[in-house]
Amino acid sequence: MKRLCACLALCAGLGLTSCAPQDCRMVEALNGGQFVAMSRAMRPVMLKKNMVDKDGNWYSPMFSSRPADAGKILVDRLSPAFRFPHARVAVAPTFRAMLSPEAKVTLEDSRATIEDGMNRVTLELVAVTDWNNDGVDDWLVLCRSGYIDTPRRFREYYLVIIDLKTPVLQPYVLMVLDHVYNRVTVQNDASAGELVESSAVEYMQGQAVVTQAPDSRSMKKKLEEGSSLKESSLSR
Repeated sequence: MKRLCACLALCAGLGLTSCAPQDCRMVEALNGGQFVAMSRAMRPVMLKKNMVDKDGNWYSPMFSSRPADAGKILVDRLSPAFRFPHARVAVAPTFRAMLSPEAKVTLEDSRATIEDGMNRVTLELVAVTDWNNDGVDDWLVLCRSGYIDTPRRFREYYLVIIDLKTPVLQPYVLMVLDHVYNRVTVQNDASAGELVESSAVEYMQGQAVVTQAPDSRSMKKKLEEGSSLKESSLSR
């Protein structure tokens, strides 16, 4: 009986320190630094969808729903057609189908790096969240493409995948950015285009923990180190 009371007290304490507002959306950031970069680049839509607050903080679910092999899934099932919007010939159905026999694929849980000739492509699951508010988890994905001999010149695609059950994953392109020696240019911003949304989903107390966004001075250091953000409760 004492153990039961102790467990209930602990659960109650966790609920008080990690309750989330009813209109927020849970975000499980697998790469905290990259999610911050996304949320800042797409700030209007992130605020509108209640994924971050005005300070850039977000709420994470108490229980993880992240897949263990997202990097492999992206290589095997993600369609690369978004990279070739004006292609006049058929594009391979998946990144895996595009690989030459000499291609090298490095898998790291939520990330995959493809090196094929002089080309390098990185695919990464950045965060799991309900983008279109239909009660089902969606994937926010980063695709970075460039050349092995010019690592400071690359293009980034911010993608969202809202149907994870299809054999070939078809992403929506939210934003395209070109990076040239630390200068960033937005080539395309479709993030404000709304997907169909259902009514808001309410969250009970104890279902989330809040993550504080880093300040501008520490942001660069965190991105360089590749470290994830530290989670803290509302009581701190």
